[in-house]
Amino acid sequence: MTRPSHAAMAWSFLRIGATAFGGGMAALPLFEAELAARRRWLTSAEVAEEYAIAQSVPGVIIVNFAVLAGLRLAGKRAAVLSAVAVALPSFFVILALAALVGARWENRWVEGALAGLRPAVIALIAGAAIRLGRLHLRSPLLLAAAAAGAALMLGRVIGPVPLILAGAGAGLAVHGFRRRPGAAP
Repeated sequence: MTRPSHAAMAWSFLRIGATAFGGGMAALPLFEAELAARRRWLTSAEVAEEYAIAQSVPGVIIVNFAVLAGLRLAGKRAAVLSAVAVALPSFFVILALAALVGARWENRWVEGALAGLRPAVIALIAGAAIRLGRLHLRSPLLLAAAAAGAALMLGRVIGPVPLILAGAGAGLAVHGFRRRPGAAP
């Protein structure tokens, strides 16, 4: 794979940032569409891998993803450029909203727009979860682990950070077990 130009990367991450409504999970389909399907800079599996890492560390998921993808694609400068490019549209939209709306969030037009966005964001998140599941939950054990994790989170038994740490620990344990001499590959 040839390294993409900084200009092409900046344009792609500006596009993603300008259309990524609903946070990190809702942005996953946009990352996949732009970076895997349209540009073919990453595979769908690489997008999912970068996304999992971006979601596992503190910070804004979309910016974390941009840094990781930029670093993988073209190095440190591209990582910084990608992060700035993906954040710029949100910065300007929030700046414009603050200037226009100010302290008048009770405006019926603002409330109506926000009420209409909520179901769309939920649909985006559900679609991303289904796509991720189809890509990575290929065995009954993985499917059961994902279902158990979701049940524990939805039941408020465990929070996201302990769940992420438990998943990483389980993955390391399985990997360590498989690497032992005489273990099945």
